[in-house]
Amino acid sequence: MRWWLMPLPSCAVTCHDCKSKHLPLMSSPDFINIPAKQSPIINRLHDTMTQAAAYAAAIRDNAQDDGVAIPLDLVASFQDTYDTILHALAEAAAI
Repeated sequence: MRWWLMPLPSCAVTCHDCKSKHLPLMSSPDFINIPAKQSPIINRLHDTMTQAAAYAAAIRDNAQDDGVAIPLDLVASFQDTYDTILHALAEAAAI
């Protein structure tokens, strides 16, 4: 389990793999209040997003090394997918 779960009035995400990335964004380190049903899904999304960031960095590095840009349409497609993810998460947070 990557997340420490404990109910608190003010919560924050703590991930053992990238703790420092989350702390500046959250109000109270070390804890997040999420239902057990959501925990495996949130962990999977976190892993997927971490991998996606690594893939994006590799694409950037390859483009820089080769001096060849990727198509802007491809970037726009990824942006649309990212926006869809954020919209779904914002809806889940607003319930």
